[in-house]
Amino acid sequence: MRGLRQLFAGVTKSNFPGQILAGVTLLAIAIPEQLATSQLAGVPAFTAMIAFIAATLVFFAFGSNPIVSVGADSTIAPLFAVVLLRMAAASSPLYLELVATTAVVAGLILMLIGLLKLGWLADFLSLPIVVGFLSGIGVIIIAHQLPRVLGVASGGESFVSRITSVAHQFGHVNSWSVALALGTLVLMVVGEKVNAKLPWALGAVLAATILSATASLAHHGVQQLGTVTAGLPTWRLHWLSGAQWGAVATTALTVVIVILSQSAATCRTAADDLAIADDISRDFVGIGLANVACGLVGSFPVNASPARTTVTKLAGGRTKLVLLVAGVGALVLAPFAKFAHMIPLAALAGVLLFVGGRLIKIDQLKKVLAASRWEFALAIISALGVIFIGVEQGLAIAVGLAILDQTWRSARPRMVELGRRAGTTSWEPKEDEGVERVDHILAVLFGEELFFANAGVFRRDMRELLAKVPETRHVIIDAVAMADIDFTGMTALAQVAADILRDEMTISFSRANEKVRQRLAKATAPAIHQIKLFDSTDAAAQAAMASETN
Repeated sequence: MRGLRQLFAGVTKSNFPGQILAGVTLLAIAIPEQLATSQLAGVPAFTAMIAFIAATLVFFAFGSNPIVSVGADSTIAPLFAVVLLRMAAASSPLYLELVATTAVVAGLILMLIGLLKLGWLADFLSLPIVVGFLSGIGVIIIAHQLPRVLGVASGGESFVSRITSVAHQFGHVNSWSVALALGTLVLMVVGEKVNAKLPWALGAVLAATILSATASLAHHGVQQLGTVTAGLPTWRLHWLSGAQWGAVATTALTVVIVILSQSAATCRTAADDLAIADDISRDFVGIGLANVACGLVGSFPVNASPARTTVTKLAGGRTKLVLLVAGVGALVLAPFAKFAHMIPLAALAGVLLFVGGRLIKIDQLKKVLAASRWEFALAIISALGVIFIGVEQGLAIAVGLAILDQTWRSARPRMVELGRRAGTTSWEPKEDEGVERVDHILAVLFGEELFFANAGVFRRDMRELLAKVPETRHVIIDAVAMADIDFTGMTALAQVAADILRDEMTISFSRANEKVRQRLAKATAPAIHQIKLFDSTDAAAQAAMASETN
């Protein structure tokens, strides 16, 4: 009983109708999006609906966030498809085995991350690099849909070869396909601006289907989705060869990295919007279980969708009843899937053009450029890596850039000289107006934890500052930014302290956290134990000045 109360927490008589409506809205948004994503994933259309049903109901039961929509996602579909399609043809039994196994492996990894409270891994990639990576994915999605938009044969695996293939077929463009794709896209773009709550994608696809059927556009070269069978969940897991396991493992890791980043952002944003506490670790467990469930029923990896979640919030969704309505609603509508065979592929391509365009964050890239040219360069390199080298390689580049960026920042922290603001006890950067150096005192702030990568920088900067201020008698190090000190950092600190003491100066630490205090207490170097500890920089300065009068 208590479990049921938790699942339906927040549902009242007054908001019950609104939550039902929000669930119906989520379902209306999800149907065309899931069918379109099946084209990206290289699987039969209804396989994506199975993924949505299984993932939605599992996350309803085990996830924390009440409105996050989990299901087939256009961000990760190209990630596993581009790799696994090299080993088997789309929709073939072997391919379906590979994607189902990838879902299970990715789900187990996500569950482990959630159970071990490793949600912080989601913050590893910086926002500019994630923006660049997702923009690259958006370009890839658009490039993959161009043949369907133009009504020509698809060709080529890489971005360049696909564009080249399309360019060679411009003489065979089907104007009806172009009209259906662009009409779907325009209706979605305009509709979103008019009222984002309404299921414009579903309306656009229905309109395109009706037009295609009444005008017999199939006889004019417009390709249709084809037979859609509402099949039952299927066990597809079998033991794979060594090469197949290798591809599944690397693909699952790639998918997990993207799921971590996108799902964390989606869950946290939704929690903030609803003014509730987020439990990202529990959400990762829920998404992990959803992936495992999808693999067990013969589907493919799933992810939290920012777009569907946002629409759910705009529609008034506030409780888990929304997810239950959408999941059960999709299950009830499953027998009617056979009527989807008339949907023009160009209309689904139009939906994916919209999705791909949303992934290309031009506004965010402009903001990154305005803030930092270096981070903008990292974003562009990440995007170009995805587009021209490959999704896997692009992700590897993104992760490598993140490591390089963080290492560079940590290894090159700024040593800030501090002064006291006149008439106060506040110690601030000396270059600020109204802040002056106190006689005989050199106070500095080292803006990073002291570890092997920046220990040499710390020692060099201290020597340069001491040479610059030869009248110094007391050195105060504001350690508020030092989260920790490793062995190499402690060795450098001992050398600096020994040099200072040898020149008959004092050395103090202010605002050191408990961990740093313990490190200093356990240090074996005699010079370290001569470092005095204070709760504030001003207290250290007052003690230093008092020592001169004694």
